[in-house]
Amino acid sequence: MKKNTLAITFAVLFALFGFQANSQAADKVRFAYISDSPGSSAPYWIAKEAGIFKKYGLDTELIFINGSTRGIQSMIAGEIDFAGAVGTSAINGKLAGGDVVIVDSLVNTLPYYIIGKPNIKSPEDLKGRTAASHIPGTSADFAVRLVLRKYGIDYKDIQAVMVGGATARVAAVINGQVDFTMVTDSGKLLGEKAGLKLIIDMAKLKIPFQFTCTVTTRALIQQRSQTVEKMVQAVAESVHFFKTRKKETIDIMSKYTRGQKPDVLEGSWLAYKELLVEDTYPTLEGLNDTLAVQANWDPKAASAKAENFVDLRFVEKLKKSGFLEKLYGGQKMSKF
Repeated sequence: MKKNTLAITFAVLFALFGFQANSQAADKVRFAYISDSPGSSAPYWIAKEAGIFKKYGLDTELIFINGSTRGIQSMIAGEIDFAGAVGTSAINGKLAGGDVVIVDSLVNTLPYYIIGKPNIKSPEDLKGRTAASHIPGTSADFAVRLVLRKYGIDYKDIQAVMVGGATARVAAVINGQVDFTMVTDSGKLLGEKAGLKLIIDMAKLKIPFQFTCTVTTRALIQQRSQTVEKMVQAVAESVHFFKTRKKETIDIMSKYTRGQKPDVLEGSWLAYKELLVEDTYPTLEGLNDTLAVQANWDPKAASAKAENFVDLRFVEKLKKSGFLEKLYGGQKMSKF
């Protein structure tokens, strides 16, 4: 009888402690990715599909929310824990009083292209032309403003017509309604097939810009700092997976883009293989440049600094701990 009682006691204790251990291991998080286009969200898809989230003890629910602004709004409302975001949306959310902070980065430059009518001879020839633009404040809108500055053209020197998404913008140029527009790699391919001309490859210019990054709240960092650390580690490893495992990456991209054409996926992989930053370190220079542009219409941006929008402790730890060196075997890592 005593033996049975002792056995039952051990069984109950084992069950209790086992349940507690499993509860601790199951670190549940809700993560929103904000684009189903191939490339920019792919490391998040990889982290889910390749089991990298699980490797770092994250039970991640991956949710599609169309648009960076909507993703950040959902995060501020407490509906999700993390979001992929464009730097401009993170800035706007923070300046509006929201609890938003960037903890790592995927792309630190503008992965955009200016495409237009074949009769446009050079970037300087864009002056006085009509452009199909996106909503003011989006990354595509900032892309045009920043690249025009590089060629000495004021935004007021072009006529911007707000059209919307990339497909509509390309169609506006093809139909002759406007002279040029800005697109990512998939829009570039679409435009070139229709006979449009590549005028500026912004990615090659390496203009600092906080394009894709991971955001969360300072409240979550304070309450669950280990969760944030694991997320940053998982994203960094997913970037490595993207760069080194082409076939598996393209298969995952195909799944999340609903069977996008192989040539588009191939082109996106080649582009983002170069664009994704291995150390996942945000670009403070790019954030400051964005604030400088935004200060033209937003007084709050004029007094803000890049450091107000980031928490770098987690990406710093990736470097200091040897995590990145182990991942890449001592190879030189890109910053853009």
